[in-house]
Amino acid sequence: MSDMSPPRLLHLAQKSLLGHEALAILSLDQLPREMFPALFLEAFNMRLLDTLKAMVRVWPFEFLPLGTLIKTYQVDILKAVLDGLEMLYAQNSDSRRGKLHVLDLRDAGLNFWKVWAECTDDVCFPEPKMRRQPVEHKQPKSALKVIANIYLTTATPDEFLTHLLQWVKERASLVHLCCHQLKISASLIHSMSKFLDILELGCIQEVEVFCDWQLSALAKFAPYLGRMSSLRKLSLANISVTSLVTIEEMMEFVSLFASQFAKLPHLRSLHIRSFYFVFNHLDQVLRCLKSPLETLSVIACLLSEADVCYLSQCPSLRELKHLHLRRVPLTNIGLEPLQVLLERVAANLLTLDLMGCEINDSHLNAILPALSQCYQLTTLSFYGNRISMAMMEELVEHTGNLSALKVELYPAPLESYDTQGIAHGGRFSHLCRQLMGILERIREPKKVVFSTDPCWKCAQRMLFGLNHSNQCHCYLLD
Repeated sequence: MSDMSPPRLLHLAQKSLLGHEALAILSLDQLPREMFPALFLEAFNMRLLDTLKAMVRVWPFEFLPLGTLIKTYQVDILKAVLDGLEMLYAQNSDSRRGKLHVLDLRDAGLNFWKVWAECTDDVCFPEPKMRRQPVEHKQPKSALKVIANIYLTTATPDEFLTHLLQWVKERASLVHLCCHQLKISASLIHSMSKFLDILELGCIQEVEVFCDWQLSALAKFAPYLGRMSSLRKLSLANISVTSLVTIEEMMEFVSLFASQFAKLPHLRSLHIRSFYFVFNHLDQVLRCLKSPLETLSVIACLLSEADVCYLSQCPSLRELKHLHLRRVPLTNIGLEPLQVLLERVAANLLTLDLMGCEINDSHLNAILPALSQCYQLTTLSFYGNRISMAMMEELVEHTGNLSALKVELYPAPLESYDTQGIAHGGRFSHLCRQLMGILERIREPKKVVFSTDPCWKCAQRMLFGLNHSNQCHCYLLD
């Protein structure tokens, strides 16, 4: 006997109904609302565009999470749904159906479709509870809210996004496009305004600005940034300065850009990567923040000692939970600023990433007392620093009492390398076993990995850790 369950009666009924599309469309007004999600899924999978259009017109729920179905943007599906909305908002409001007010085009992970399918199988028809979407600006009930993540990464947006933006623009009085995540690249500098003007900027929660921006492009974007009053996360990457920019122009730009932070009362996460102008100006940016940050990430940037000193005193970092200073050279920075910064955030800190910061024994020795007080710490990364075996022993002993640690990433001790900087596999493994033994005597570690620098031949690292080992054959073995 086959283990496969026979098709449910309801599923067979849906198949039969959709086999006669014209009849299915005529029957929609008579169907119970509980059948709509499963029927919509079936029509979606069969690509019955006319049925989808008709179902949207009489959709019996306020919310339609279409984005969870469209994993790759399908323009024909989008056009069918938007045509259905056109019919819905063009008809009189006395329809028995027509409750749809929110079209969500994000792949947001909401389990609407699965919940309804399971609920139908179990004949539990009360509407399942769903996490409500935040509404930043209350709109008239007659207005349609479209939620989408907008990625403006090429000079010519793809057909899906182009059609959506044009459709919204032509119906500006009836449709509000709420973008929660915005990614925008420098290639859009000349056409940026026509896209940004369509969006409800007050709805945007996350912004990523990337791809070789000049200061002039960022200056043009700055006024739009200041209008994103719900912004929680800002990422700025690859902002360069040409040799033609004068000191006066630089200072004027820093002042203009920093002033926008004062208009972002909900900003909690700031990520800066390869951002030239923060050198000696980090204080001007952070001083304008209106609320404490939970995450500060500075990657591949040059910071002056004055910048690090300000970090250690900045009032906006008093509630910091995640501190990432990755590939930020600290060789010529005094010992005290980093020590004071870590002391200030120790009580709340969950993640500390100091990968590739050129930290030496003196730096590490200065911050060890503060590090040992980070009792909430779950992730610690020291990859890529040059630390002696003696100091590594001190480090693992000081982290021994941090029972919340789940991920620990440590550099290979300096003694793992020869005078030419080449790691010896046997020596590396022997030293790591000693360090692991110290940790295991103090507590039960979860994920601990020791790593050499990348191999100069194949760019691979040699790794040693719990259930985690890798050896590059380019390295010398004892």
